[in-house]
Amino acid sequence: MTVRIFDVTLIGGLGGDRVVRVPAKTGVQAQDAAVALAKPHESIGDVVEVEDDLQRVDTGLPGTQTHPDQPV
Repeated sequence: MTVRIFDVTLIGGLGGDRVVRVPAKTGVQAQDAAVALAKPHESIGDVVEVEDDLQRVDTGLPGTQTHPDQPV
C-alpha cells in the first residue's frame, strides 16, 4: 500500500477551524497523525485525500496501534 496525502480538518479550536496536511496509508492513519497536531479543544472533522505533486505535509508518517513509535 502506498502512502497518500490527506487534508484533515480540525474543528473547534479557539482560532476557528483549520486544515492540516498529513501523509498516511489510510484515512484512519491520517486521523492518528492529525491528532498529534491538534490543540486543546480541537476535534477531527473531514478527512479528504488530496493530490499533491510536491508532497508538502505538516507532519511525518504516523505509527500503528501496535507500534506507535514506528512509522508505517
